[in-house]
Amino acid sequence: MEQTSPPTFGFVHSFYAIMGGFAFLPSYDDDTSTLKKPLFALPLQIDPYKPVHVPNFKGLIYIMKHFPHLITNIPEEVILDRAQSNGLSKALLIVQVGWFCTNCASRLIQDLPLSLLEVSTAAHAFCTLITYFVWWSKPLNVPTPIIIVGNEAQEVHALLGCSSKHYDEALEIAWRRAAGDSSVQTEGKPKDIILAANVLERLLRTGQTPEKPPPDYNLSIHLDSFPGSELNHSREDPLYEWIITAVAPLIYGLVHLLAWNDHFPTTLESRLWRVSSVVVTFSGLVGVPLAALGGYLDNWRSRLQWNSHFATLDIAIPLAVLLLCVVALAHMLSSGFLIVESIRQLLFLDPAAYQLPSWSNYWPHLT
Repeated sequence: MEQTSPPTFGFVHSFYAIMGGFAFLPSYDDDTSTLKKPLFALPLQIDPYKPVHVPNFKGLIYIMKHFPHLITNIPEEVILDRAQSNGLSKALLIVQVGWFCTNCASRLIQDLPLSLLEVSTAAHAFCTLITYFVWWSKPLNVPTPIIIVGNEAQEVHALLGCSSKHYDEALEIAWRRAAGDSSVQTEGKPKDIILAANVLERLLRTGQTPEKPPPDYNLSIHLDSFPGSELNHSREDPLYEWIITAVAPLIYGLVHLLAWNDHFPTTLESRLWRVSSVVVTFSGLVGVPLAALGGYLDNWRSRLQWNSHFATLDIAIPLAVLLLCVVALAHMLSSGFLIVESIRQLLFLDPAAYQLPSWSNYWPHLT
């Protein structure tokens, strides 16, 4: 008997799923309902004017927990074949960016001055390297989602779209069928209940415990919308977003601090550069606690009885919002000054800034 490789779910599937790359047809009466095995269809085989349902993050977690084969049976090559980028193009860009970063490092080691434009470019290049490293397996510019079709796909789609009432009815039917009750009547029942009962029954027969799907699981988009174009990947826990918001300005600003003692046209510009670099570096570390504090107080006010004993906290929420706006404005002004000053300093460069370092010349690159 021929052995087949087991389905896999790697970084490519993960990125593509979160982008909104997997979708269901909204109708339960399409031509693919007779398919027995989970299959997929490219949008070229589907009416391009028909909207599709794209699972959100909670819906994807539910699918991967109970029906992972619907996604893992789709080969990784199918996803990558539709992406408009490959490992070679990413590798070439990383080599070029790596050469620039090495060039800046060698200038510092050989005591050659860095222009402010090189410092700003190095900050963007360093952030680019981190982004490419983290997103190496992320498909790029996929034009349309892959449609999950087949009999089981429609049943899972119906289950995910069930209201609380319909889910309870479908679960009752599934329990009775799994217990061997052949007198269960489904005539006149909505089709989503019947389909959901079918898939719930299979879960019960395999020893799994059915779980109510998350509410509002899908988003309807059109096939001419590329994956990720209209999706809102909100989370109940924004911790990861706060971490990124705090760390990203920190990394970007620290590189600008390399020009702390650089040559500036005037003393005022030197001081403004230092202040702007510090503001950009620590804006995220200051803004995140303010945003968290404002959200916590607002959530507290909506849940508790607000009375005169908490009158002083009525000032805390708008004050936190005001400080957050000040931090955001300071960040934008400081970032703008760093860019403008980087270009202005080109007119006042030290002659040593035109000397080429020797180390980076041994790195293959495109000039």
